[in-house]
Amino acid sequence: MSIPKGYYRQKLPHYLPNDRPYFLTFRLAGSLPRDEEMLNKLLLSGQFLEYERLLHMIQSGPRYLAEERIAEIVAEAIHHRDGSKYILHAYSIMSNHVHMIIELPPEGVLYDILRELKGWTGKECNKILNRHGDFWQHEGYDHVIRKGRFGYAVAYVLNNPVKARIVKHWREHRWTYLSPKLQGFD
Repeated sequence: MSIPKGYYRQKLPHYLPNDRPYFLTFRLAGSLPRDEEMLNKLLLSGQFLEYERLLHMIQSGPRYLAEERIAEIVAEAIHHRDGSKYILHAYSIMSNHVHMIIELPPEGVLYDILRELKGWTGKECNKILNRHGDFWQHEGYDHVIRKGRFGYAVAYVLNNPVKARIVKHWREHRWTYLSPKLQGFD
């Protein structure tokens, strides 16, 4: 089922214009703490930084994306869709979640694009891991980047592995990408 452009609601509301870039976060299934409702309240009240701070503290749950072959499958799938399904600006693949910044073409439907990306990568990663069941959490977080906030969003995505103390500089993290069109962004 295709969800029309504009707006839809699952557990969280989703506003879907195609004239602005999106900041996306999607997580591995089972990587959220049991009190998911409390985290959703933080998102709904606009407390995204507090939400992210709590998620970075989580040490339990699957961390499949820390495995090189799994992260490679996800990175290749993200790049494969660049130029056809969306324009890719940046991403960071962490051990249990992915951040991306993309722009959609006028006919693009974010829900369909993410369903395809997550469906294909989940199936392929499950094969490698010899497991069954949901690979990704059903609902992710999507946010339309406001005018004047694009640089902040890109910096946030790039510096995610720095904040998690994986590397000292984002360029050291193999699974962080910045579009060549944005090079010089440091």
